[in-house]
Amino acid sequence: MSAEPAQDKALKGAVIAERKRCGKGNCRCARGALHGPYYYRRWRDGTGRQRKAYVPRERLPEVRSALEKARADSPRVRLRELKAMLAALEEQRKETRRRMGQDVGRYWHGCQLRERRSFPAETRDRALYRLNRDGIVAAVGWGITEDDFVLLQRMIRSERKRRNRLGLPWKVRDPRTGEEIILLDIDLSRLPSYQGHVVRLRRSGTSRGRAAAAADESATTGGRAT
Repeated sequence: MSAEPAQDKALKGAVIAERKRCGKGNCRCARGALHGPYYYRRWRDGTGRQRKAYVPRERLPEVRSALEKARADSPRVRLRELKAMLAALEEQRKETRRRMGQDVGRYWHGCQLRERRSFPAETRDRALYRLNRDGIVAAVGWGITEDDFVLLQRMIRSERKRRNRLGLPWKVRDPRTGEEIILLDIDLSRLPSYQGHVVRLRRSGTSRGRAAAAADESATTGGRAT
C-alpha cells in the first residue's frame, strides 16, 4: 500500500472508507469501537492485480472529483450514454410511427397523406377523415361517420378500378362551369349514415323533405354519385 500521489492525471477505481483495529489489547477498538474512517483508493493495474493507496482526508474532495471526471470521460461510460441515447431515439421513432398510424398531426395535408403508400388504405382514409371531418361532411351533404367514409372510399376505389379495366371514363368536365366532375356508379344505401339521412328527410313531414329524400334515393341507388 502506498500513499496517494500529489498528482495523478489518470486516476482509476473508487474511494473506499475503512475502519481498523490497532491491535492493542486495552484499546477501545478491541471492544468494537474501531478507529477511522480512513480513506483509500482501490483500483486494478494493467495486470489485473488490485492496488490500494491511502487518501489523506484533506485531499479527499480533490481525489473524488478527479475520479468522477475520469469516470465521465472513460470510453465505457461514453458507450453506455450512447446506447441510452440510441434507445431513446428508437422509442421516439416507435412512438412517432404509432401516432402516424393512429392519429395524424395537423401538419399532414390530405393530398400528402394519400401519397403515403407505406400505410394501409384504411389507415390513410381514417386519418384523412379525422383531419378534414367538417369539410368531408359538408362535401357529401350528410353526417357521414368515419366507418362509412372508409367504406365509401373503398367503394370509390373499386369502381374506379372497374371503369379503368373496361376503359370507361370516370371524369367529365361540366360544360357550364368548366369544372372537372367525378361520376361513379355507387350504391350509397350501403352506408348506414346515409340511410339515417334519408329517413330523417322522410320524417321531416314537409313536401320539400320528402322530395329531397326521393331525389337522393333515385340518384344514388344504382345511379351516379358525385
